[in-house]
Amino acid sequence: MMLSEARFRELNATKDKFFSIIAHDLKSPFNSILGFSQLLEESVKANDCHSTEQYASIIRKSTQRTMDLLMNLLEWSRAQTGRIEFTPEYLEIHALTKEVLGLFDQSANQKSISISLEAFPITTVFADKVLLSTILRNLISNAIKFTYPGGKIELSSNQAGLNLIVCVKDNGIGIKQEDLSKVFRIEESISRPGTQNEQGTGLGLLLCKEFVDKHGGKIWVESTPGKGSSFYFTIPMLA
Repeated sequence: MMLSEARFRELNATKDKFFSIIAHDLKSPFNSILGFSQLLEESVKANDCHSTEQYASIIRKSTQRTMDLLMNLLEWSRAQTGRIEFTPEYLEIHALTKEVLGLFDQSANQKSISISLEAFPITTVFADKVLLSTILRNLISNAIKFTYPGGKIELSSNQAGLNLIVCVKDNGIGIKQEDLSKVFRIEESISRPGTQNEQGTGLGLLLCKEFVDKHGGKIWVESTPGKGSSFYFTIPMLA
């Protein structure tokens, strides 16, 4: 009975989270895109090049955030309905991480954030490429969001038995101790603006947990407010 009640609460939380995202987090960036598109149109007619460039930049950023959210929503929806394909294979995680990092060159440069890829002594893991890429993408995106301009992010790994522990560390705003237990729970997940007021839903970290669990791994965070956060997850090295 307790299990069914817990499952019922989880399903309700999932439903509430989904509708909250649809109602607010998708509506907000689309309103921004529509509003600045109108301003862009007016600035083009007025031949105001400075404003045109400014509005185009805002529209691009809003569109990128919306696309990232839609990708997470799609992947989360598939996970909740059991439609996620899990096809692990032997992968070179160092190469995959460099590939994912390439997606963030522009957003990191805009905040003058340096990202370093530290030692990955074990480069081969047994993982699903799509799911592992999603884990890395969300953790890196999260780190950039909560790191101040001029800050730094470090990615590293070390071996623990038959698993590889991957760490994404930043020197950003950190997380309050009372919130650490909430970041991977849908019932209590928190959403905070980034250091440049970037918006989010907390959905990315929920996806990370789903996909790490899929690999039989663990994910956790260590953080100090004002000093930054370190997100760790384990991934198997062997089938």
